[in-house]
Amino acid sequence: MHGDKEYKIDNDSRAALQTNTGVRFLLRAKLKPGSRHSSDIIPWAQSLSEKIARAMAEAAGHQLTHFAMQLNMIRLLSHKHYALICFDLFLHESDEQVRSQFSQTLQQPIHEIIKRGNSCHVIRSKKLDEMVANHYRRLQDSDSGPRPYFTDGLYPPLYVDGRRIETSKDGTPDPDEPEGWDWERGLVLGPEEEEDELKGEGEGGLGEG
Repeated sequence: MHGDKEYKIDNDSRAALQTNTGVRFLLRAKLKPGSRHSSDIIPWAQSLSEKIARAMAEAAGHQLTHFAMQLNMIRLLSHKHYALICFDLFLHESDEQVRSQFSQTLQQPIHEIIKRGNSCHVIRSKKLDEMVANHYRRLQDSDSGPRPYFTDGLYPPLYVDGRRIETSKDGTPDPDEPEGWDWERGLVLGPEEEEDELKGEGEGGLGEG
């Protein structure tokens, strides 16, 4: 038992942790009620991933003499209160260039971390290899900013010249946000559609008590 979780690591994942320069993980974590903004989610994901990675490495027999992580992608699911967090873990001595090359390689074997009650199961999941690589590729093509890449299935980000724009926490529009942009629909509303929206609110929704 490490921390408050028991880590059950399958043979393939254990061997990868023992011998590979880097190992790529996909963690599914439950979101706490509150902000879905990247400025809040990214620090939370970084802290949680590091906590789990350290406990998992210790459970696999590592002394953590060498420990480095790279957070690659975070995706908030639209239909459930969960986040998918993809990160690379380096437990052996390696220089920054080697770690950077590993993390920039889209296709890597995926090891899944599944939390069940008081246990964390770590398994090699071949079925996720292609899915994660394709999602990584799409984000890399769209977002020229630094990692981690961030997407929210409920309020998908908008990309302008490779820069990610998301709905602001205080409702202030971004200078590059297209006029009439509707975050919930992910499209630009024209003048007639905006007028219809206002009529609808006045006739059947907010105006009625």
